[in-house]
Amino acid sequence: MAQGGETGSGDARRGNLAFVVTLGALAAVSATTVDVCIPAQPEIARAYGATPAAGAALVSAYLLGYGPGQLLWGPLADRFGRRPPLFLSLAGFILASVVCALAGSFEVLLLARGAQGFLGAASPVIARAIARDQGGGAASASLISAMTIVLGGAPLLAPAIGSGLLVLFEWPAIFWFLGLFGILTALSAYLVLVESLPPARRRSLSPAGRLRDARQLFAARDFRVGIGISASIFAGYAALLSVGAAVALERYGVAAEAFGPLFTLAAVAFVAGSVAARQGVRRFGVQAVLTLGAGIAGLAGLGLALAAGAALALPVFWGLVGLYVLAFGLLLPAATALALEPAGEMAGFGSSLTGALQVLAGALGAQLAAAGIWPSSYSALCWVMAGAAGLCLAARIVSLVVKRA
Repeated sequence: MAQGGETGSGDARRGNLAFVVTLGALAAVSATTVDVCIPAQPEIARAYGATPAAGAALVSAYLLGYGPGQLLWGPLADRFGRRPPLFLSLAGFILASVVCALAGSFEVLLLARGAQGFLGAASPVIARAIARDQGGGAASASLISAMTIVLGGAPLLAPAIGSGLLVLFEWPAIFWFLGLFGILTALSAYLVLVESLPPARRRSLSPAGRLRDARQLFAARDFRVGIGISASIFAGYAALLSVGAAVALERYGVAAEAFGPLFTLAAVAFVAGSVAARQGVRRFGVQAVLTLGAGIAGLAGLGLALAAGAALALPVFWGLVGLYVLAFGLLLPAATALALEPAGEMAGFGSSLTGALQVLAGALGAQLAAAGIWPSSYSALCWVMAGAAGLCLAARIVSLVVKRA
């Protein structure tokens, strides 16, 4: 096993289970950090004298640090290689988790969450860049899909872990868990990942160079389509993360400790979508997966729009949520791989820009769902997810029409 900064293309490691799982764990750092807190959000807010719905700020604070943070780590990974920025960021993430656990006020906690987001942004950015380093095309798309299957373990397990920690301990235990997760992820990356960017391929950090790179990416149709679809679908998912626990508590009486298992049901749909995406990319190509995923998203969005004014039973409502998350699992890896296809030698910057735009859309979706402009958290969630699904479907339809024109 290669260690200690060995440089190589990594081609021989594409099928290595430890390689895939480690990249998936890095991609899941931020998802785990957000999802493990979901059951505790109302309780954390109450602990600081705020309303349960104010716990949604834990999501938006993280995403507001995470989105801009990605714009830094990708260029650093293009300049200094993949490993040094990765380990620097993981060390900072661990420290920020400790500050969250010890925060003496809600304001300090939100600031530490923003720092967690800024530092945690490096892991998925660099994981995607390493995947793109494997050559692009079907190879990178398949690897990103496999990473997304591992990433699916975060929404599958993290809320249940959060609920379990609430049963056994007080809420700060969630942030101690995140610190431990950061340590284990860093150890795995040190032991498994070789340096995939040789010195000869590294790029400068000049602002003018980054501006040229950005213009080149936005000029590429694949980048625009991939961003349009992935950012739209992510906005609705972030709304679920933001107010899902509040909806379950206020509308259906589901306690914080029970929300984790409920959310796990939706997470199963995400994993199923990710598995289907990997198989679909291999057999039918990225374009077919995008069309299928956008169609499913459209159906889920229509159902959620109709549900906004109806008194649906929890199983019916959560079934619509699950359908949306299934589409999210299909679309996220396929659209991300499509967006990164034109990146080539600037895979780090391309990954940064892709992730930043996706997550800033997510921050908008989370904040919109938490804004006090809706009759209830339930109607907010329905309308925001329905709107996001509609944008996703529209982006896919436009891309197909333009391609045929």
